[in-house]
Order: sequence, then structure tokens, then C-alpha cells
Amino acid sequence: MAAVTGSRRARRIHAALAYLALSALVVFFLFPLLWILGLSLKTRAQTFADAPVWLWWPTFEHYADVLFRKDFLKAFLNTLIVSGSAVVLSLCVGVPAAYAFARFPFRSSSFLFFSLLVMRMLPPVAVLVPMYVILSDIGLTTTHLSVVLAYTTFSLPLVVWVMRGFFDDLPVEVEECAWIDGATRRQAFQRVVLPLARPGMVASAILCLQLAWNDFLFAAVLTNNDTQTLPVLMAGFTGGDSGVDWGPMTASGVLVILPVIVFSFMAQKHLVAGLSSGAVKG
Repeated sequence: MAAVTGSRRARRIHAALAYLALSALVVFFLFPLLWILGLSLKTRAQTFADAPVWLWWPTFEHYADVLFRKDFLKAFLNTLIVSGSAVVLSLCVGVPAAYAFARFPFRSSSFLFFSLLVMRMLPPVAVLVPMYVILSDIGLTTTHLSVVLAYTTFSLPLVVWVMRGFFDDLPVEVEECAWIDGATRRQAFQRVVLPLARPGMVASAILCLQLAWNDFLFAAVLTNNDTQTLPVLMAGFTGGDSGVDWGPMTASGVLVILPVIVFSFMAQKHLVAGLSSGAVKG
């Protein structure tokens, strides 16, 4: 009896320590976000007060100033266009490519598959200048398409990598059953494989969206005032004679990350399933 009581007490202590460690980890990762949120709800005087202000009445004036700016709404629309287009293009090209790698092995397929990751491994600044020269020669600089192509260059290997592992886990017998029922390979891919691969596609879409939505380097070089994205617009709050304008910058930062957070929470179930695919082999 004493041994059972001691075992239960040990399990409770271990569970309490685990929850304590997880809570500390959550606070550690959420602290920057909470700090930005707090600054966005303070007045300029409270932000630059000598003693930190821990209790205050929140103000939404910074959010109103940002939302009523024409350049912010234009930058938000530009970010939505280029990010969404990059995600769609990466999925349209990467998903069939990943399926081909998984179902049609050929000589040197492994070498070609890992070669796709070379672009993803390179630092973005290493390909920025050659990419700018190529896009300038064909007259695509300062357009939405130039940014979409740049984002797709780095998102496509990620999609192929994630989706190939997902297709490897799908049993071939599912497609063979569709073939027996009279479906062609294309019909089996569209009507059977793609619905089953939805978690992997959602996970790939979220990863590509985060990459495109938060990018600053390519957008700063390949866009102008009419096509600039939100990260480029936010950089304007850090200059000027008055220094960093913390209120509008933090308010715009919260507005920028909010859509990605909401989309990630909505697709959380598919995201976990997609990222964990291939991690455990039966």
C-alpha cells in the first residue's frame, strides 16, 4: 500500500514539474508578443516614461491611426496578394512533383530530390542580386509577380520535402482500388490521393505563408511604393528625426501577425497531422 501511495505521489510530482516547465516555456515564447501588444496599447508618454508603466488604461489610438492610413491598407492588400499567390503556386507545382518523387522512383531521383534543397539552404541574400538582375532584364521588377516568383523559389523545396513524406505514407493499395473501379491515374490522384493528403497540404501552406508573409529582404528590393508589403511599410516607423515611433510600429506588428495566427489556429489539427507524417513508421 505504501509503495502504491509513493508511486502516485511520484507521478503527481513529475506531472507538476512537467506542467511547470511547459508553463515557463510558454511564458518565455509569448513574452515578446505580450510586450509588443502592451506597447501598442500605451500612449507615447507612457511608452517613454522613466519608470515602466505596468498598469494603465489601454488606448487604441495607434490601431486607429494605422488602419486609417491608405498606405497600410494598400500594403496589406499587396501582402495578401503576393503571399496567397506564392502559396498557391508552390502547392500547384510542389504537390505533383512530390507525388512523382514518391510514386515514380528513377535513377538519380535521390540526388535530384536533395538538389531541390540547395536553394532552401542558401541564405536569401546570396540569390538576391542574381534574381534581381534576371527579373530586371525581363522587366518584372517592382511588380507583384517578381515577389511571388522569389517566394516560390524558397517555398517550393519545402512543399516537395513535406509532401513527399506524406505521399510515402499513403498506401498504394488505395490508388489501385480506384484503378480497379475504372479511374485513371490522374483521376485517382485528384479524387483519392489529394483528399487524403489534405493535412500535408495545409501544413505546407502554413509554412509557405509564414515565409512569404514575414519576408522583408526580397520585398524591400523587388517592390516600390505601389507594391510594397507590410514588413517594408513597418520599417518606415523606425526612421525619422523623432526616432522609433513605437506606437504605430507595434500596432502594425500586431495587425500583421494576427491573420497568420488565426489561420494557424484554424488549421491546427491538419498542421499537426501534416508535420507528424512520416515521423513514426509502423
